[in-house]
Amino acid sequence: MKNKIMLFMSILLVCFMAGCGKTDEVKEQTLTCRQTQEEEGLTIEQVISMTYKGDELSRMKVEVISQLTDKTVQDNWDKFVETMDQSNEEFDDDGISLKVTKDAKNFKYSVATDIDVINATEEALERHDFGGIKDDNSTIEENKKEAEDDGATCEIK
Repeated sequence: MKNKIMLFMSILLVCFMAGCGKTDEVKEQTLTCRQTQEEEGLTIEQVISMTYKGDELSRMKVEVISQLTDKTVQDNWDKFVETMDQSNEEFDDDGISLKVTKDAKNFKYSVATDIDVINATEEALERHDFGGIKDDNSTIEENKKEAEDDGATCEIK
C-alpha cells in the first residue's frame, strides 16, 4: 500500500513539474474588414483578414475583387484583364503569395495576397512592400478602430 501511495505521489509530482493538464493554448482571433467603392461601371471590394495568436499578428490575407458593372465597360473586359495582369503577377515567395482569379462570366477580377507573417522572411516582405509588418505592434482592437475610421465594416471572431 505504501508503494502505491509513493508511486501515485511520484506521478503527481512529475505531472506538476511537467505541467500535465496545463494548457498554454494561445487565443486565436481574426479581424475581418470589408470596404466597397463604386464608380463609373466598376465596383471594388477589399477584404482584409488579420489573424492574431495572442497579441501577435500571425497571418494577413488581402483580397481585392474588381467587378465591371456597366455594359460599356464589360465590353472591354479583355483590355481590363490585360491592364490588371500587368501589375498583378502571381508568385509564391518565402511566406507570401499572390493569386489572381479571372471570372469572365461575371466580369470579376480578384487578387488575393496571403502573408504568413511569422514565417515570411524580411527580404520577401520588403520585396513585396510589406516591410515593417513584423514590427507593427498594433493590437487587433486598434486595427479594427483604424479600419472602421477609414470607412470599413469589421468584425472579430
